[in-house]
Amino acid sequence: MHWNKYSLILSEISQIDPLTALLYSLGIEGVEIEDGQIPTAAELDRMFVDLSPELAPDEMPLVSEPKIHFYLRVSPGEEAAPQEGENTDDSYTIHDKLWLPEEEQMLMARLEEGWARLFPGLPFRLEKDLSREEDWRDNWKQYYQPLLVNDLLILPVWEAVPEAYREGVKTGAVKLIRLDPGTAFGSGSHESTRLCLEGLKKWMRGGERVLDIGCGSGILGLAALSYGAAQITATELDPACEAVVAETLRINGIEDGLFEYHEGNLLTQPELVQGPYDLILCNILAPVITALAAPGAADRYAKPGTLFITSGIYKEHRGAVEAAFRANPAWEWVETVEMNDWVSVVAQKL
Repeated sequence: MHWNKYSLILSEISQIDPLTALLYSLGIEGVEIEDGQIPTAAELDRMFVDLSPELAPDEMPLVSEPKIHFYLRVSPGEEAAPQEGENTDDSYTIHDKLWLPEEEQMLMARLEEGWARLFPGLPFRLEKDLSREEDWRDNWKQYYQPLLVNDLLILPVWEAVPEAYREGVKTGAVKLIRLDPGTAFGSGSHESTRLCLEGLKKWMRGGERVLDIGCGSGILGLAALSYGAAQITATELDPACEAVVAETLRINGIEDGLFEYHEGNLLTQPELVQGPYDLILCNILAPVITALAAPGAADRYAKPGTLFITSGIYKEHRGAVEAAFRANPAWEWVETVEMNDWVSVVAQKL
């Protein structure tokens, strides 16, 4: 499948909003904005975003001219229809409007007219390129390889168990988790997830009721079950995660009742789940974790001895998270573990 990629070259950032509105009014279903602007501290705070060390603020790529990109799916003719019996899996295919050549020409004319009305005297600059689905559709899979964390083997669903681990998986010495990483965070490769997996290996004894706040793909809950957890309760804000978690449970053969999923925010919907739990996991971001460490937040789901394993904390925010736990008499700080530029803070309910 092919798309025509169009790029509007702008003179200044103030053109972005009116041009985006114009494109939507002309039937464009989505745009990509490239402005090269570094988010302010206030914007980052509202977004609950931590900038990773791979893209520090002073290393963000800047663009000389802002651009708006949009894509039109071209009419058929250059792509053959699949034959009977041919693999026609299109689970990663974007199904959008099919533009006929005459519609595309009319759109370009109306776009140029709209530009002239909005920005009289400014040159209309539009670049065209071709984007092929086969160029990007499965490229992301090359970055997801079998991953061994302690005795947990996290394996993408399209990979066979490597020869080196087959005997261990057969005997149970290696615990296998199959994952279809994609739209939900949590493939096991990021340091924040690995820190939680390391914490589970260290602290779990078996038989725990576990609460996973912000479960993403569900990987931490699966790992906890592998280490003997009795039951997992998971919460997540992102509606897209429900289907991902359901598929993760299916491909790993998890029985009904072992993993309970709830969509919502425990900070604003404390009644979403019922404690107490023996272990709480939270791999999100430092501002969320500090809010959960406050009196009456996560501690309401804990009992004396409950461990709270947190991660997703960029090293610069380590002090703030530790201070939040120390400020709440319900929690006692246990340890802080670092992995590269990321941090896990563990506390225990008194």
